[in-house]
Parts: sequence; structure tokens; C-alpha cells
Amino acid sequence: MKSKALFGVLLAMCFVLVVTACGQSNTNTNTGNNNAGSESAANGKITLDLWYWNGAISDSTIEAAKKNFPNIDIKAEKLPSGPDYLTKLKTTIAGGGSGPDIVAMDSWVSSMLEYKDKYVNLYDQGARDIQSQYLDWKWKMAATSDDQYLIGLPIDVAPVVLYYRSDLFAKAGVPSTPEDIKSQVKTWDDYMNLLQKVKDKTGTQTGTLVDIFRSLLGQNSKGFFDEGGNYIGDQDHIKSVWDDSVQAYKAGLTFPYSSDSEKNAAMNNSKISSFSGASWAVGDLVGAAPDTKGKWSIAYPPVGVGNQGGSFFGALKSTKHPKEAYEVIKFLVSPDNLVKGYKEFGNYPSTPAVYSNPEMENKNEFFGNQDLSPIFADAAKDVKVAHTDPRDDMVLNLLVQDLGYVDTKKQDPEKAWTDAQDQIKRQLSH
Repeated sequence: MKSKALFGVLLAMCFVLVVTACGQSNTNTNTGNNNAGSESAANGKITLDLWYWNGAISDSTIEAAKKNFPNIDIKAEKLPSGPDYLTKLKTTIAGGGSGPDIVAMDSWVSSMLEYKDKYVNLYDQGARDIQSQYLDWKWKMAATSDDQYLIGLPIDVAPVVLYYRSDLFAKAGVPSTPEDIKSQVKTWDDYMNLLQKVKDKTGTQTGTLVDIFRSLLGQNSKGFFDEGGNYIGDQDHIKSVWDDSVQAYKAGLTFPYSSDSEKNAAMNNSKISSFSGASWAVGDLVGAAPDTKGKWSIAYPPVGVGNQGGSFFGALKSTKHPKEAYEVIKFLVSPDNLVKGYKEFGNYPSTPAVYSNPEMENKNEFFGNQDLSPIFADAAKDVKVAHTDPRDDMVLNLLVQDLGYVDTKKQDPEKAWTDAQDQIKRQLSH
């Protein structure tokens, strides 16, 4: 359940057997019995109910956990991903009843910190002993600002990189190898100049106006709200992202704001030559543009690195077996199991020590046999994460809506900005 803003066609990719960590499924596997922590009369095992969605963790890893803990009956319930999952989790927490023992959480995990008293503090179970194994920025997403309470252990990350047509970049005479792009395309002006040359020489464009906005927004270390809950989404750090996106649009560098199917067709027909996307976009691109196989590459992203997704496992306070729940979680997100998950699902691990592991090699024919892992690893280490707030989605949706009007309705960008801010502030005042 990742925040897929770009090119959302969920199809299979080459070595990744199931596309992404954000795929959706309505299939239940080993459906939980809502008797978390109960003793099984048949076998004397304790029972731990676990909620997850298709792609949060591989089913083979769950099966491995069952074998690793013979005295624990792990009942894993695979729920549909998306907003319905979050709603179900919040309803369960608010109801005060016996929910599952273990729950998967998406990149919205920080918004659940306001309910931290409903979660087991994993620091009390020994989580500090393994903290150094995980990316620091990822770990902190599930911890309180004073780092005294931890509600989840990291699973995967989704660093944003530049996907580009290396053949068209070479034709345009711009940096076309991952090494040259990283060393020569660092600033917004560098990126704009590159996109302009590519368009002039090949007639191709990058992603949409909104795609650019989302990508730049993800590179920001400040969000829509400060840690005190005050709205700051009308300040320069957001307005500059809006203005830069509009600049690319006015220069004719962005593909018209359109449906995913139209963008996919444009990529397959060589009308889009680049876009910024998370690691999970590999599968989307492979499925969307089969006629361009072998012509794409990925590179460290210009301007900065963002993150679009990645999951966690936590334990609810209602569990009767917090110690056992923690041990199961720790096993599921262990470095070795995350490597296996990457090979099976394409979920990029949150444990940097494994990035140099030979098993992480991912040479992909669609990308000219480029090994994708080193680029993802490089980007993952440099991600910036802004403070999150439960109201973030409302703000983002209104900004995206009105920014889209700049393209679809040819609305004045300044008026669209003002309109969006007015709507946001009205919503916040309710």
C-alpha cells in the first residue's frame, strides 16, 4: 500500500514475481480468528493474529516465521490495501476491543503516533538492540520525537529515482549514463536545462505537472505542518515547489495532465522520455511500455531524494503476548528475510548493510541489463522525510486538484495557489 502517484498500472516485472509493496488483494490467507493471544486447545500453542496486505511482506516469509516459532500459531489475515485498511485499523483501535496482535502499517505510520498508547512500545521489548541495522530516517518515522516510544519496526523503503530513456538522452547530447547524470545534474536549473534539450532534440517530455510537484515535494525536509500541528503549507518551502513545477509546465516540458492509461501509452510510444518514480515503479514501467524494452535506465535523482512508500510492523497493546509478538516482528523484518522479500516482491530493504549483498543484484533486461540495486541503495541512504500529520492527505489532495486545473483548465497558477490555500484553511477551521 504505497503512495503511488506515478504510473499506477500494477503488472508483473521481470525478476520481481509480484510487482510492488503496494499491490492490492482481497484474498484472505490464514484468516485470523479475532481471538488474539488465545490458547489453542488443540495444540497448546499461543495464537498471534496478524494483519497485512498483499505486498507488505511476502507470504513465504510468513511461512518461514511459522516454522521458526513452532510454539506460536501465527494466523495471518491478508486484507485489501489502501484507505480501507487504515480505516479498519483506526476503527479497531478506537473500539477498544481485541484486535490483531500484529499489524502492518504503511508510510502513514507517523500519523498513528497519536495513538501510541494503543501500541506496544517496542523499545520496552528490546528494539534498541537492533536499531543500528536500519536506515535512521526510516526508523524515526515510527518513533516519537523524543525517541522514547516506538510503534513499529521498518520493512521496506521506496526511494525515488530518475527513470529515463538512455537512448533518447544520448541522442539529445545530454548526460545519459547514471554516473554522468548524478555528477552533472544536481540542481533544479541543471534538470530544467537537461529536459529542455531532450525535448528540443527528440520531441519528448517528462511526467505531468502534478508528477513533478509530487516528486519535488517528496524531496522536501519540511511538510505541511510543523511538529506543533501548525499549518505551514502556505510557506515558501511549498510555494517554491509549486512554482518550479509550473515553470516546467510553462516551458512545455511536462506531459499533459491525464489518466494513467494515457501516460502509459505515451511511454510505450516514446513520447515520455523520463519521470521520477519510486523503486516500485519498475514493475509499472515494465508493464506499461513493453515496446521500449532495453532502452530505459535509472539514475540518482536530480535535486534530491524523496521516498514514496514503505511499510512497518507493530503490535497492538491489546495483545496478551507482547514479547512473542515482538520476536515474530523482529524475525519478519530481519535483514536476511528482507533480502528474500526483495528477490520475491521487489520491496527494497530498510537495512543498509545488505545493500552490498551479492543476493541483492538485480540486473534487469528491460533496463539494458543495468543492476538497479546500487542506484536504489544510493538513493535510500539520502532520503529526506518531512514531519507528517493526519491532515496531510487533505492538504495534498486540494493542492494537486488546483494545480491540475493549471493544465486542464488553463487556470492562472497564482489564482490556483490562492484558491487551494483558501480551501485548505476552510477545511482546517472546521
